[in-house]
Amino acid sequence: MNHIAIFNKSTAQTNFINHLLVGNEQNLFPEFNDKKGALFSTSVLEKFITEELNHDVFTLTKHCVDGNGNIRSLTSYSSGQQKKLLLQFLEKQKFDFLILDKPYDCLDIAIQESLAKDLIEIAKHTILVQVFKIRDEVLPFIKKIYLIENDKIEFYGSPKEYDKTFYQQLKPYEFKGDLPEAFQKIEVENPLVKFTDVNIFYEETRQIVNNINWTINKGEFWHLKGPNGAGKTSLLTMITGDNAKAFGEDIMLFGRKKGSGETVWELKKKIGYFSPSLTQFFGKLFTVQHMVLSGFYDSIGLYENPTGQQIHEADKWLDLVGLKDKKQMYFVRLSQEMQRIILIIRAMVKHPPLLILDEPTNELDDYATSMLTAFINKIHQETDTTILYVSHRMLQGLHPDKVYQLTPTKNGSVGTVESIK
Repeated sequence: MNHIAIFNKSTAQTNFINHLLVGNEQNLFPEFNDKKGALFSTSVLEKFITEELNHDVFTLTKHCVDGNGNIRSLTSYSSGQQKKLLLQFLEKQKFDFLILDKPYDCLDIAIQESLAKDLIEIAKHTILVQVFKIRDEVLPFIKKIYLIENDKIEFYGSPKEYDKTFYQQLKPYEFKGDLPEAFQKIEVENPLVKFTDVNIFYEETRQIVNNINWTINKGEFWHLKGPNGAGKTSLLTMITGDNAKAFGEDIMLFGRKKGSGETVWELKKKIGYFSPSLTQFFGKLFTVQHMVLSGFYDSIGLYENPTGQQIHEADKWLDLVGLKDKKQMYFVRLSQEMQRIILIIRAMVKHPPLLILDEPTNELDDYATSMLTAFINKIHQETDTTILYVSHRMLQGLHPDKVYQLTPTKNGSVGTVESIK
């Protein structure tokens, strides 16, 4: 089987995949023009989920029932389980080749390994075309890799030849200049975060985490690691003040016992928070400068008149990342990686004692990831802000000081501090 992998640097990813499926007008891969293809992708799953919600059509789960005999919906399954169901459905269809569009997105390491085993079996009788963003995720049996840019084949060759070309292009990203210093320092006490025998239950029956003991101090750089469903998000909401289950638990935040009188807004002033999901809250009318300035007020949008000092500080951050001249551009017109850089700046502009980065590189390619990695390292090197980086995998080039690993058990996830290898 002549399996191939494709790194598509062009922006029109959906059009590129559609051309592969129905016969591409650029004729980049004429060998597929007379063959029938199928697509394994999150976008396909989303269509099945929409069918369920709007028309009660349970195509992928019609044979799956719960304890009450009702057909289960796709949304009741994890991301990994959803992809397994889609793959099982596709295997029953008749096609000549299967396009794998970023198959490992949003999956933890264990689920990725399980999915890879299934794909290895399918590869014995079906041609696979893997469209990837992360080089390390290319299936090991693929012998030819293509690099597409501006709808042209810029490179094709063996994985070894591709790596030589790829790593020459993927130079460590550098931001010239120093990060702006804080003009209003936020004073806090140690420990910034301390969990003592913390337990979280879901609906009082299922335990999420079990006796978590974890201390985070000033200036540290932590990687919170664990598979999907291990409780990473639950712990984060205990810190940010968005989880009512924190009531009665022994938690210290910024040197004070949680629940001793501080408001959620007082906590938010001391925390910078970033998640890729934040982009959905900002509409087309927000400029790049307004996005950064809103970080001073922890608001979705800018509803107060910023001071001259705040505008000056925002412009210094934008100048550092090469966007000062584009500060009046609409945020939604930036590239995906620059949108995330701006959201991290929004979280950092007030120089919070604690910066939480929740899956910051999720769904980004290697090139964009290298930029965010360099920016995160720079924040750690040049500020006193404590960083809590949350992801199920370690990024190449990222330099945290410590790792807190969540490991699921039948009684909830347990936590351990791991050394950096």
